[in-house]
Amino acid sequence: MEKQRRIKMLSLSAVIVAVLGLTVAFAALSTTLNIKGSAYLDAAKWGIKFQNLSEPSIVGEASDAKTAKIEKDVSINDIKVTLSKPGDSVTYTVDLVNDGDINAKIENIEKTNLTEEQQKYITFTVKYKEDDTELKIGDILSKKEVKPLVIKIEYRKDLESSDLPKSAQGINLSYKLDFVQTDDKAVTTSGISKACTTFEKKDTYRVGDVIALCNNDTKVSEDFYVIRDNGSTVTALAKYNLLVGTTIDENFESKTISSSTEGYGLQNSTAKGLRYVPAASDEEDPQPELPVVGTLPFDSVVDSDANKINNCVAAMEHCYHGYWGTADSGLNSKYGSSYPADVFDSNSNLYAPLKNYENYIKNTLNKTSVSTKILTYNEAVSLGCNTNSSDGSMKICSSSNSWVYSTGYWLSTAESYVNLYAITLGFEHGQTTLKGILYSTPYYENNAIGLRPVITISKSEL
Repeated sequence: MEKQRRIKMLSLSAVIVAVLGLTVAFAALSTTLNIKGSAYLDAAKWGIKFQNLSEPSIVGEASDAKTAKIEKDVSINDIKVTLSKPGDSVTYTVDLVNDGDINAKIENIEKTNLTEEQQKYITFTVKYKEDDTELKIGDILSKKEVKPLVIKIEYRKDLESSDLPKSAQGINLSYKLDFVQTDDKAVTTSGISKACTTFEKKDTYRVGDVIALCNNDTKVSEDFYVIRDNGSTVTALAKYNLLVGTTIDENFESKTISSSTEGYGLQNSTAKGLRYVPAASDEEDPQPELPVVGTLPFDSVVDSDANKINNCVAAMEHCYHGYWGTADSGLNSKYGSSYPADVFDSNSNLYAPLKNYENYIKNTLNKTSVSTKILTYNEAVSLGCNTNSSDGSMKICSSSNSWVYSTGYWLSTAESYVNLYAITLGFEHGQTTLKGILYSTPYYENNAIGLRPVITISKSEL
């Protein structure tokens, strides 16, 4: 270090000498330059702490002295529990809080190293309540973020008689977290919520009320907005589209979403369909927001002879009709006598992923009364997509709740032998606000619109 310091000083001295030499040589043409200013240092706050320690939750014959408390915001002291038999447990919840202005991350974790013998009959865990995962080094606690924790002390129940302790004993337990400043931010990449949504169970539901179907194993919830109370059942629109179909990436390349992707076939917050970001000025065109996740065509392309082909030449006056249409631009009698007509059935590309989703709810979530469909044109109108545009070519969802147009998704209703109705996302940008739009588009559109389920479920299963 001293050597380095000397080198730096020598270098600086050499520069000074050189400058002095120039000053002498060019004294008649000298100029003095000055840089002046000031720096203002914002106040910053470092505030990692515990808050809101709960009363203990007791299972079995366990007991708690109820002496646990938070001291000086950074320590939980005096946890004193007694476990009497296998299966007994005592659980606390507490909030891990970053009340400061600086992002923090866990640099080190130190916890009691139970002996091999003790590990046979006791567990001591600290986990995130949100997803039931243990804390780990590198976890981010962003500024102003709150993460509920679960502290659990349990007498293991998966014991052989030989594993039971031979005598009563006391075990000291400790858990230490070291936080340091970080420039990193917590991000969610999967788009999957890791905490089941809670909601109020009611006798009568109103439009917009939230209901949730919880997977108790994964702690992933499928959330819905009620659109109709039917008496003994409710009908509700999914919060997000399903993670199926394709993704249009930043290079405008289409990639099929793999069935091995986490959360495939379920609702996903990234699956929203195409959204345009308004232009900064009148001279610029709106630009698509990329990536576009979870898009698929309503139907594969069919020519007038009912042969499948890859692409539809949309410029043709009479393009290829959907499965509900006829070669003369009419409507197959199976679907009614005139347009608009509700045409969604097993012929649609949406049918298989929707039925898979229904089976997931029935078989995995054990909600056997559930049936699924997609929203109709009339239902969309009744939800507030009922204001005619200035040219009359579409309807604006100006009186809808924002959740109606929070994703872009297909409706079940055909406008013609080639066009289906769909809803686009709304957006806000600067001074520009655009509500969602109810419009029609060719059924083979494959890079803009997704699948947003509608369920009907018995109230008794909520």
